[in-house]
Amino acid sequence: LKTRASSGARPPHACARCPAPRDPGGEPGRARRMARRGGAGPLLRLQLATSLCLLAAGRGADSGAHASRRMYDASRRIESAQIFGNVDAYAYYFIDLLVGTPPQRVSVILDTGSGVCAFPCSGCTHCGHHIDPAFEFGRSSSASWLPCAGCGGTCLHGKCSYYQGYTEGSSIKGYWFEDYVSIGDTLDHNPPVKARMGCHNNENNLFYTQKANGILGVGPRGRTFNTLLQELFKDRGHVNENICAICLSEWGGRLVVGGFNTSYHLGPVQYVPMKTHTGYYGVTVTAMSLAGRTLARGVFGSTMIDSGTTYTYMGAEPYRALRQAVEGHCRANQGCHAKQEGKCWTIAAGPAGLAAFPTIDVHLGEVVLPWLPKAYLYRRGTRNVWCYAFENDGPKANTVLGASWML
Repeated sequence: LKTRASSGARPPHACARCPAPRDPGGEPGRARRMARRGGAGPLLRLQLATSLCLLAAGRGADSGAHASRRMYDASRRIESAQIFGNVDAYAYYFIDLLVGTPPQRVSVILDTGSGVCAFPCSGCTHCGHHIDPAFEFGRSSSASWLPCAGCGGTCLHGKCSYYQGYTEGSSIKGYWFEDYVSIGDTLDHNPPVKARMGCHNNENNLFYTQKANGILGVGPRGRTFNTLLQELFKDRGHVNENICAICLSEWGGRLVVGGFNTSYHLGPVQYVPMKTHTGYYGVTVTAMSLAGRTLARGVFGSTMIDSGTTYTYMGAEPYRALRQAVEGHCRANQGCHAKQEGKCWTIAAGPAGLAAFPTIDVHLGEVVLPWLPKAYLYRRGTRNVWCYAFENDGPKANTVLGASWML
C-alpha cells in the first residue's frame, strides 16, 4: 500500500539533539498503515504542540539537563520514555517496555490507531527476528494466562486468544496474559502496572519483517478491556492526569504520560476538541492554507490521528491543492533552490535548504498548527533528497494524520 526506502546499514544520526535509532539496520521497504480494521470530552486529551523535540542524542543515559527530564518525575507524577524511529529508515516510531518479574525488555511500535499491546513470546511458530529476544513467559514469576471465562475473546487450548488485523494487511494472533509492565527502560524508573498484553504465536507481513518486536496501541479505551494506557491512567499514585503527550522529531522523540513536559517544546501547547466514539482519536480539519491563502476547505471528511501510519493521507482534492501550492511557491521563489523530480526534491544545501519551502497551516477549527517542510517532506536515506510525506487516498477520501504530520 505504501513504499519506503530500505537501508542495509545503520541510518546516520541526522540531528545532534534528537535520539538516534538503537537498531543496527534499516527496515525492508514499505511504509505502514497501522489503523486497526474493524464523543466529546474524551478520557485522553490530545496534546498538539507547535514545537520540535529538544532531546539528547543516542540510546542510553541522557546527559546534562536532559537526564532529569528523562527519568520518572515523582513530584509531578509524570512518566516519560524515549521514542526511537524515523519516517524513512523505519517507517514507524517505537518505544521500549519492561515486562515481567524480573523485567524483560521488548520494543513496540507506538500506535495511536489501535489499542492492543502485544509482542512475540518464546516458542512462537511464525515470528520474525526482532531487536529484542522474544518474551519468555516462564521466566516471569508474575505472569499469568488469561482464563477463558469472561475474557471477551475466543477460547483455545484453555486460554483466552486474540486476533488483530490492520488495514495494510498485517495481522497478529496469540494468547492474552497479565503481567507487570512499565514504559521505557531501566534508566527511566517508571513504576510498573498490571496490564493485559498479547503473546504472539503468529505474525505476518510487516509484523514479521519489522525490527521492533510488537505494537503498543495507545488508542481510546478498548471495547472489552482497558488498554495499557488506561491502566497507567488508573495508577493515580504515580500518574497525575489522563494526559498522554507524544513529541516526535526526525529521529525519535519522547512519550510522556500523566501530563506534558514544557522543556520539550518550543511553542505553546494547544488543545482541540476530540472524538473517540469511533474507536480512534478524531479531530476536525477545517482547512489548509499557505501564507493566508486557503488551499482547501471542508473537503477533509472525518480525520483520525494515527502515529502508526507513516505518511499523511487525504482525498484527491486537498492533495492536489497542497502539491500545487508547494510547487507554485517554489516556481515563484527560484525553485526553492532545489530540483524537483516527481514527488521528490534534490536540495543541494541539505537540511538547511528546507527553509526555502513554505509552511502549511492546518486549521483545526480555531486552532491553527504549522506543518513545517521538515515534516511534510521526509529525507530519503542519507542523500540530499526529500520526498512528499503525504499521499492521495482517492476522491472524497477521509483524512489520516500520520507520523509525518506529528513531527
